[in-house]
Amino acid sequence: MAAPVAPNEGDVVVRQKRGNPSTVYLLGTPLAPDQFILRTRDEAVSQALAFAKRHQVRAWFANGDDEFLLLGTFRKEHAPPEKSS
Repeated sequence: MAAPVAPNEGDVVVRQKRGNPSTVYLLGTPLAPDQFILRTRDEAVSQALAFAKRHQVRAWFANGDDEFLLLGTFRKEHAPPEKSS
């Protein structure tokens, strides 16, 4: 199975926003407004991974509008049913 290249609904995404005077990191989902502001990348990634684990989703870092880096996945992938002979 190919690795996902973009977040699904419900996944958590870290976005970097350059501000004045410093850069901040925003946490949200792909379809909803960002909900948390964090001051460091490490803190944002840590929070995203904790959220993803708790809610069994994927965590992503946005490297622009259409480019994403998968930080971790906690989805329960379902195996296809076995065929009986």
